Amino acid sequence: MFGKILAFTTKMIVGVSFLGVLAAGTLFLHLRAGETRAAAIIEPRPVPVASLTLAMQHTYLVNDRFIGRLEPARQTSLAFERGGLVTSVLFDEGALVEKNALVATLDDSLLNAEKSKLLAQGDQIKARLELARLTQSRQKELQKKGHASLQKFDAARLNVKAIEGEFAALKASINRLDIDIEKLKILAPFPGTIATRFVDPGTVVNAGTALVELLETTRPQARLGLSPITAAALQVGETVSLISAGHKFDGIVKSIRPDIQSATRTVSTLVDLPADTLSRLALHLGDIVELHITREIQTRGYWIPVSALTEGERGLWSVLTLAKNNDGRWVTGLEAVEIIHMQDERVFVRGTLRDGQLIIPTGRNRVIAGQVVTLADTGEQPS
Repeated sequence: MFGKILAFTTKMIVGVSFLGVLAAGTLFLHLRAGETRAAAIIEPRPVPVASLTLAMQHTYLVNDRFIGRLEPARQTSLAFERGGLVTSVLFDEGALVEKNALVATLDDSLLNAEKSKLLAQGDQIKARLELARLTQSRQKELQKKGHASLQKFDAARLNVKAIEGEFAALKASINRLDIDIEKLKILAPFPGTIATRFVDPGTVVNAGTALVELLETTRPQARLGLSPITAAALQVGETVSLISAGHKFDGIVKSIRPDIQSATRTVSTLVDLPADTLSRLALHLGDIVELHITREIQTRGYWIPVSALTEGERGLWSVLTLAKNNDGRWVTGLEAVEIIHMQDERVFVRGTLRDGQLIIPTGRNRVIAGQVVTLADTGEQPS
């Protein structure tokens, strides 16, 4: 009997203990659930963002860059006006040539022989002319004494005139021959450098056959293709800055063509350079040259970093702005902008922005419009 009572009592104690553990577990789960619901209704911490204060600008500068090439002020292919045998070419490629220096010659033996013949004819004519003048003088004396008719005197006088004309024509032929002989020599029309030599001595050439190409390296210039706006802003005689092969140097605008090149839509402009530009800077004709010009554009807008832009629909752009709401907290907004000019890592824009307004310059992918944020710092408008 006592054993049965003891067994029953033991079962009661175990049952009560189980119920207690079950109740405690249930209470613990309810408490955890309450903590989870409380945590769920706590607002997330606002994202810290950088800020930039906008400052309205009334102008912006555009740095234009135009490409051209160095070339000689003058260049020509030297040739003879008549054909013949080339007897000498006195300079090789790359040689420096002074003005009026003898460059090449043609064989002059035929022309010299022709000149000798004309000179001999001239001696004959001078002898005839001397005789004719003596005859005229005698006829004049006889006519005065009445021993000769006036007709004979006139014949003697006109014979002198005819021989004098013949002698004058011969002298003209000799002068022309001298010119032809002189043209058998090619003289440099300006100082420069022999760029190409086409013919060697012993070659028979036709009239107009190029012998050498001469470049005027003592007067280099730059030929540039400028935009019509830039060309209109320049004036002949104005000093401009050029760059070639890392060297900076100045030049003077020589001429600006009035027309626009149909292929490139640019205005051809020539810039004179100092005479020692090529030698001093170790440059060569044909080198690329750059012209840098800064223009001021009159319009209102704001400079902002490229990283502040957000691309929208249909090619539009927008910027995330910052403003305080009724609770005094910072909230992001969205303003549309138009890109006017881009320079390096910043852009000049206009749109619905206001002077002194705050925008988010970076990290636009971290927040969206209408989101509550905090300011990490306050930037200044870039200059």
